[in-house]
Amino acid sequence: MMNAQPGSATSEIGELAAPVLHSPLLTELAVRHGFTTRLGGVSTGRFASLNLGDRWGDSPADVAENLDRVSMLAGFPPASLCQVNQVHGAYVACLSAPERRLRDADGMAAQDPLTLAVYSADCVPILLADGHGRVAAVHAGWRGTVAGIAAAAVRALVGLGATAAQLRAALLPSIGPCCFEVQEDVASQFRSVQPGAVQREANGRRTVDLWLANRQFLLDAGLRSEHIEDRPACTCCDARRFFSYRRDGAGIGQHMAFIVGGRA
Repeated sequence: MMNAQPGSATSEIGELAAPVLHSPLLTELAVRHGFTTRLGGVSTGRFASLNLGDRWGDSPADVAENLDRVSMLAGFPPASLCQVNQVHGAYVACLSAPERRLRDADGMAAQDPLTLAVYSADCVPILLADGHGRVAAVHAGWRGTVAGIAAAAVRALVGLGATAAQLRAALLPSIGPCCFEVQEDVASQFRSVQPGAVQREANGRRTVDLWLANRQFLLDAGLRSEHIEDRPACTCCDARRFFSYRRDGAGIGQHMAFIVGGRA
């Protein structure tokens, strides 16, 4: 479960109204990070209200205002924000300077004071940190999950000098096994890599647990079980707080999961 404010005992009411959520595990490491809900912004219509995605038709001015609000809440300079072109793959780019969509990737890793940001409206955002300035941000759709992007992020951080067993990972609000119903073609791909993630109910409904699959990839990559938060809120279930592509279709808002590298 994610807290609305880092380092504080948040009431349930406060948490349900928060524009930015935080991971207790990452908060313990004093890492600046967060996951934006849809609350507290200026966008309207299907983008209401804290939309951070600028590619699905929202007003650029509204998206810019929403980003300014998040950066002020989170305490990172907008100039440090890093983005990639998310393509539902498993490539993790290692960055040493700010860049905005200069390459195709679904993850970023850094040890410099950069703000790594990935965008989602059901896919699983994963933030990782080692407490020594090394961080990663991952966008794990079902294709990226199958391809092992979670493990790729761990390898990228180890390449920067991290120790896998010291890493913390937080899976953030995304579509849960309650709602991610799939056809056999998708289920078969998961069976080939993480068979435990495929669930079939008595009524014949077939679902995939993206959280379980990504957790297992992280464990296989060397993370300790107690260092993984893997039961976030389901975006598809909660229309008040979250955008959901599965629930509402295209032309909606997107959440931003972000994490700041470097040491203070």
